[in-house]
Amino acid sequence: MTTTEKIRDRLVVKHPLQPFDIRNVVPGKLIPDQPFTFDPTVLRAAKASTGERKDQPPFISGPLPQAPADDVVLEDLVAFYKDPVKGFFRALDYTLPWDVDGVEDAMPVDISALDEWTVGDRMLHDMLRGMTPKEAREAEWCRGTLPPGQLGWRKATEIAEQAALLATAALGRRSPQPQAYDVDIDLGDGRRLTGTVSPVFDDRLVSVTYSKLDGKHLLESWIPLLAMIARDPVIDWHAVCIGRAKKGTTPREEGLGRPDVDAVEVLRELVAVYDAGRREPIPLPIKTSYAWAVARHTGDVPEQAARYRWKSSERYPAEDQAPAHVRAWGHGAHLSKLVDAGLDRYSERVWLPMLRAERPV
Repeated sequence: MTTTEKIRDRLVVKHPLQPFDIRNVVPGKLIPDQPFTFDPTVLRAAKASTGERKDQPPFISGPLPQAPADDVVLEDLVAFYKDPVKGFFRALDYTLPWDVDGVEDAMPVDISALDEWTVGDRMLHDMLRGMTPKEAREAEWCRGTLPPGQLGWRKATEIAEQAALLATAALGRRSPQPQAYDVDIDLGDGRRLTGTVSPVFDDRLVSVTYSKLDGKHLLESWIPLLAMIARDPVIDWHAVCIGRAKKGTTPREEGLGRPDVDAVEVLRELVAVYDAGRREPIPLPIKTSYAWAVARHTGDVPEQAARYRWKSSERYPAEDQAPAHVRAWGHGAHLSKLVDAGLDRYSERVWLPMLRAERPV
């Protein structure tokens, strides 16, 4: 070996791709008689990467202490049931990293399902406030939220037509002068449910969403409806929920009426689940639990229906990938884990009274 080759071999080091590779800090591994780096951070990282791996501990080892039995705000109760598992983190003021969205500064060249819902919901509410479909479409176009050119214009027209059908269905169920009602319901043991139900159209609540109508939309009307029945049980209060159908463009409409038991008793049960869900994550993913309860109510197989809404496929993400559920139950948790934790009991407590109260529109 020539002198030049010897010098080259001493100067040229085949460095590992990762800065925390253990060879960087072991004397003689990369250069003779000494480590390649004396950076203590790299040493700690190398030790951590080669150390013993342990299973990640559960997020919470047991229920948090019972909070004082304060009064319950109707708005808080409704918000909790939009996503009961996420409601636990919300009660702790715990922000999941995925909840923080970045600022998009690029012009969209396509529109995602979430963006489409945002645009459609905005157009829908513009029409409910008096805009024509053409005006709502042009207002959305001016916001710059749609792809450019003919692609964006065609999509805007398609969304506006669907929103117009929903708005027409809702306006046909609503009276010109909506009302607001304060509720103050005695839940027993010195505890009350307080808040305001609005808007109320004569003797009914009429909700409308650009989403495909599902259990959570029914539940958002069911809880205020129970409050109105408990406030004044003489009136035949009922609710109409309007949204997109699973297939086609014809709006889907569902009706809810009086429960087959005392409305205050149903509210007590919902508040009890609300209390439990603020102490620990409860096995009540909203779509999965609704599917379980519907199958139980109709005589189908609950596990099969719930698994379809819980388990993600290669093409379609499901509730097992929701950030709150991953944090609570682990990545890729099997449905049986939730069943063991009480999915069946919680599903039936929350959903069955509402399913029994469904009525034709």
